[in-house]
Parts: sequence; C-alpha cells; structure tokens
Amino acid sequence: MNFAEIERDYIRKNLIADFEWTRFNIATRHIPLKKPLSQCRVAIVSTSGAYVKGKDRPFDSRNKYGDDSFRIIPSDIEVDKIGLSHPGYDTRRSLKDIDTVLPIRTLKSLHQEGIIGHIAPRHISFMGYVPKPERLIWQRAPEAGMLLIEDSVDLVILVPA
Repeated sequence: MNFAEIERDYIRKNLIADFEWTRFNIATRHIPLKKPLSQCRVAIVSTSGAYVKGKDRPFDSRNKYGDDSFRIIPSDIEVDKIGLSHPGYDTRRSLKDIDTVLPIRTLKSLHQEGIIGHIAPRHISFMGYVPKPERLIWQRAPEAGMLLIEDSVDLVILVPA
C-alpha cells in the first residue's frame, strides 16, 4: 500500500466516508516563458497554510472538509510575521525555516543574484487539505489567479506542503 492509499483510507474512515481523490485526465498544457527568466516577475503559490499574523485569521485546520480560502502574503513581509495553520504537517518545524514551505527568502536571493527579474508584490497561500475541492477549483483558484494576473506575474513557483 502506498502513502496516497493510506491517506485516502484514513480520510474515509475518520473524516469523510465518501472521500475520493479528484483526478484530472488531461495534462496541463505546457506554456513556455515569453521572456528570459532574468526579466520575469515571479510569485509563490503555496499550500502551506501561511497567513499574516495579527492581520489574517488562521486557516480552519479543524474543519473535516478543510478550508478552501486563501491568504495573500506580501513580498515585503518580515518572516517572523508569518504564521502557519495546517492539519497535515508539523507547522512548528516549518516555522523554524519558513523557506521549506514558503520560499520568500530564497526568492529574494534569486532576485539579488539577477536570476529572476522581479518579485511579485504578493504571494498566495492555500491550506493543502481540502478533500472536497469543487469550490477551490471553480471559485478560489480563479480568484487567486486573477490577483496574479493583476500583478503581471510571468512565472509562479508552486510549493506543495
């Protein structure tokens, strides 16, 4: 038995009896960059459950259906102002090195080295546990995508957590 089967069976037994993975049978279309990476504006989209402490409410990690909302993480945030709320991993360990789930410092280094052109003004954080993802797929993700378009983002780094 693999990890995905163990996780699925755990969710079915303890949380949602009719749980089944959402599947996509068509691969995502490859879209090449239209300019060199050194000229691209880059954003992060993470499923770490990151939020801005004192400003945002934490994700609802106790809801058996998950929390399909998202939070905006500004690029200029101080790392100690980032909180994590997620039922699927030990957030205390990730808070010791936030780049493991939200690589903002790494992105700043890439910009300083000239590897990427610009850092987007805001990044997006979701909570990775959403066993009923319909609203996430059809409402929340498009809303987040529109924010990235508004910010003229050329490239998104997807960080699963």
